[in-house]
Amino acid sequence: EPISAKELVSSLNEHSDGTNIVKESINILSSNPDGLNKKGDLMSDTTENALIVLKELIELNKTEAKKEKMKKRWDFRTSPHEQFGKEIDDTFMAFLLWSRVSTDEDDTGSSEKAINVSKAFRRLESYADWMDQTGDDLTTPQLTPASVQSNLEAWAMRVSTDNQGRLVWWVDFDAFDLKKIKEEMQPEDSLRAFVWYAHYIMYNKNAQENGLVFVENLAYMGMVKCFTIVPLKLSAKVDRLTIGVLPIKMNAYYILEVPTWVNVFMKLIGVFVSKQIMERLVYLKEWDKLEDLLGKDCIPTGFGKLAGSLKVDPVVEKYFT
Repeated sequence: EPISAKELVSSLNEHSDGTNIVKESINILSSNPDGLNKKGDLMSDTTENALIVLKELIELNKTEAKKEKMKKRWDFRTSPHEQFGKEIDDTFMAFLLWSRVSTDEDDTGSSEKAINVSKAFRRLESYADWMDQTGDDLTTPQLTPASVQSNLEAWAMRVSTDNQGRLVWWVDFDAFDLKKIKEEMQPEDSLRAFVWYAHYIMYNKNAQENGLVFVENLAYMGMVKCFTIVPLKLSAKVDRLTIGVLPIKMNAYYILEVPTWVNVFMKLIGVFVSKQIMERLVYLKEWDKLEDLLGKDCIPTGFGKLAGSLKVDPVVEKYFT
């Protein structure tokens, strides 16, 4: 395993598919995941009015677009919202809820939340671009639960709700079916699985209202093994979706069993990582700490070194049983 930045970069270049993962990571992690509130942004006190204004901004953008492609992205042809029983307005609403900002506190100490419609539009525009650039990967075949079930099983992801009402996304590297992912699945299969799963999270009411906690067990996986599970280009693409495109409030990012190379990698790019991400990124050495942070009842059975008590996964229960 690389113990210096020079060794790490050399090893990454040796196993790269042409993607500069250091540069990609800096581009993704240097941005503010919460978006920016800019002077002159359009604000709204109600979701009803905010939705009207957001649609007006979309229509204005379509009118001003010089290229047909820039207009077509607003068709959301690759969006899987219908597979979740949603309408496109529900997608818009997810971005509006994400863009809420607290106003000044009143005498009682409480504060109202206004909606920054301009910020919602900027993130929605990034989403429209990202989804449109997937080509036919998400539409041929349609992104239905049945079409991703087997591939999701290989990635073994779970979700639950913690003791603060936040949605928790559990990823355990030790539970991956690496043989299936690398030998039986195409990169597009993994892309479809992650996009479908990420949209489940985007539409989840707990995630919308209280935010998301991401828990990842790296299982001391070696660098080369980690970066060759899927092509680096795909890995960067999924990271861009989850960190800088989807309207998801990431409250905390807990990582366990961190291998040495991760510390080297973070030292290499750490100066570029945004303050917001660094404040939420926590390396945990003790597994039991998760019980204190999230509560015992939300930990899935068999996650890492924890016994867990949550046997029924809400995604599996709703879509795959």
